[in-house]
Amino acid sequence: MRRKSRRFKMGFRVACVIASLVASVGADAFTFADGTSASCVAGGKTVKEVDAEPSQGGVDFTGKTVRVSSGFLIIWNAERLKALPPEVRDYLFFHECAHARVPTTDELKANCAGLQDMRAAGRAGFAVESRLGAFYGPGSDYWTRTLKCADVTMTSKPP
Repeated sequence: MRRKSRRFKMGFRVACVIASLVASVGADAFTFADGTSASCVAGGKTVKEVDAEPSQGGVDFTGKTVRVSSGFLIIWNAERLKALPPEVRDYLFFHECAHARVPTTDELKANCAGLQDMRAAGRAGFAVESRLGAFYGPGSDYWTRTLKCADVTMTSKPP
């Protein structure tokens, strides 16, 4: 009985993640490498996504999630985002969305939750994660800790 309960919880989480990411595709939707789109939903609200103003000059980030009065806002540096490999762009959507969804300001927690959500949405797996690992560099401690955390079962607490 316990085994069925775990499967149900995992299946329910997968369905919730997919529903929350895809439920409200609209103007604020992120477009993935394959041309499909999804919106980030946190706390039952769609998280607005905007491009950084080019007039800001020297925008030294690719994406960031900030708190605003209505919840959260994801700000993208469109030029830097375009320069990244497709799977990294897709992963960054899940990472930034996790900052709002969890919510957390901790980068490793956002990596962990983002990768788990990317997997649940069917957008990650061995090939994609290998390319992400190559992007972060062979033996990257940052990526190794992300994988270790994301591999923890749903019934355990992340490290």
